[in-house]
Amino acid sequence: MKDCGRFHIPALFSKDFFAAGFTLIPNLLLKYSGRLNLDGTDILVVIAFCYYQQTGKHELEIADFSELLHIPEVQIQESLKKMCGLGLLINSGSSLDPTGLFQKMADLWAEEKLQTIQKTPQEIAATLQIRDMNGKDIEEICQPVLNLIKTFEQEFGRPLTPIETAQIESWYRDEGYSEELIKEALKRAVLRGVLNLNYVDRILSQWAKKNLRTPREVIQYENEFLSKRQKNKEQGCWEHQRTGDRFKDIYIT
Repeated sequence: MKDCGRFHIPALFSKDFFAAGFTLIPNLLLKYSGRLNLDGTDILVVIAFCYYQQTGKHELEIADFSELLHIPEVQIQESLKKMCGLGLLINSGSSLDPTGLFQKMADLWAEEKLQTIQKTPQEIAATLQIRDMNGKDIEEICQPVLNLIKTFEQEFGRPLTPIETAQIESWYRDEGYSEELIKEALKRAVLRGVLNLNYVDRILSQWAKKNLRTPREVIQYENEFLSKRQKNKEQGCWEHQRTGDRFKDIYIT
């Protein structure tokens, strides 16, 4: 091992290596690069942009990219022009706005999720041929999600967007909410006239915090809440409220 006087080269390198930090690159950027029409140079430019953002340099020039990547300025300029033309970046002189890039990645992710959800249970089972830990066929897991999507579209009076569909799937698969509980949350949103998934998500989150896992527990909680409020109201106040208004103070919009 080479030792220069009192300096231990590997130790010094290791110290500087970690002190220099790391640039975080979204995995979805690499996964969807082809569908985003990004070539190798484009990806390097985006990585360089991430590097400068994470090191605190926000006002960038073409020369900054060229110096970091050792790529001719004209090539950098062509790449930025291309990505701006694709709607991935917005060039406002000394700064770049990558909002379009992240929106398109989100759209691709949502489309991918939707394609999985819209497959028939038979197609999914034939493709994956797997069972969950409880031994249920994959179609048994998927069908409740399809039922929920259909119910939401009927109540909203329109088709759901890919992101909305992915949100419903996440409630069922990732958060563990039952089909019945999600429908109960939707029912309250409809009664309040708030037809968006953010409101439904807030209701589900509130129930989760109170460990309410079934419609029966939810109804019991609501009755107890209203009973306590009724004690502070004049006799007959709650009886004359519309059904939707009963939930006004429980689930704030």
